[in-house]
Amino acid sequence: MSENAPGQLLGFTIQFPRALCHLLNCTPGSIVCVEVHGDVATIHSDGSKTAEEDKSSVNSNPVTDKSSDLWKTFSNWINAVNSGELEVGKTKFILFRNKPGRSGIADAFHSADSAEQIQKAVNDAITKMSDINEEHVAWTYYDNAINANRQTLEKIIQNFTLETGSGDGFHEVEALLKKLHVPEKSIRDLATHLGGWILRNVVQKISQKEDARISWEDFNVAFLERFEQARRLELIDFTLETPLSDDQITFQIALRPMYLLQAELVGCDHEDLLGAVTDFLKAKTNRDRWIESELLDESSAAEFESKLHRFWKTTKSTIKITNKTLAPEDKGRLLYNECQIRQETIKNSELPDSTVAGTYHALANGSKLGWHEDWESRLKNGK
Repeated sequence: MSENAPGQLLGFTIQFPRALCHLLNCTPGSIVCVEVHGDVATIHSDGSKTAEEDKSSVNSNPVTDKSSDLWKTFSNWINAVNSGELEVGKTKFILFRNKPGRSGIADAFHSADSAEQIQKAVNDAITKMSDINEEHVAWTYYDNAINANRQTLEKIIQNFTLETGSGDGFHEVEALLKKLHVPEKSIRDLATHLGGWILRNVVQKISQKEDARISWEDFNVAFLERFEQARRLELIDFTLETPLSDDQITFQIALRPMYLLQAELVGCDHEDLLGAVTDFLKAKTNRDRWIESELLDESSAAEFESKLHRFWKTTKSTIKITNKTLAPEDKGRLLYNECQIRQETIKNSELPDSTVAGTYHALANGSKLGWHEDWESRLKNGK
């Protein structure tokens, strides 16, 4: 592999996260293009355009004052304006670089707002470039921009923005996803998935000799599909919004439901019962809200309960074999404790505290399992 190959590969691949940023920023009716009106462009619903050139480096600032990349960018934009491809008054020109550097010509063009500031920025650029000639690698582009088309260059600078990224381009994507309230744990997965989706679409279109254009509508379908999947992986603790009251806990204890009778059979004291009630009510609240919010479906809930039941059954058998001399109450308490500290997930998502313990209490309340080996005969009148 040549020494330039990694940099060239980065220069090509960075267009995909940049296109993703355009899609996340644009509005319905817009179209984002790759290698159509520059490296990346957005054709907005009102007919205006955002034309972006992406410059990258694996080591340093890719758009230094005398770099060919800097002057080629402005030269290409001038040619596009002169040919009618871009209308200077209806186009926003963006130069994206993946690494920062010392303030220079590009920064001065970016900061210039008024006509006087723009003229000064161009004059300062001419001074800085005064020692180059026809033999310099950037001369052709510089000459086209400064000497042949200065008036057009100044109009472009009026709508010019310099953006500085963070390496591979995905930091900016993740920041935009965070602004859209994507769950923190899902941001990287969503960014990676959407980046792959764009890559596949662009490669497919280019291979079919079509322009690589992606509509906001097509992207929105892909985004929402993956976003919903990500949202379902984040099971929110709804009990944080409305904490349990002392009255709720006291009332539940007074009812003496089956799961509390089961806990009493294996020697749980009043403090244990308070914890059991808290876990039971929190788990019930979250399960109901998850299903109501479509974060959890009935089949996933049933699968979760099945995992817990299987662990209970296996642990019960193990305790019976390894602790033969223990009293039934102690065996039951050991089983109870093991299940209370069990760690489990739903669809690979971590669960709020109380979910596992509270679900075990719900299963005990429904007489689907018990802690004392004789719980069924001892509590048959409480069913």
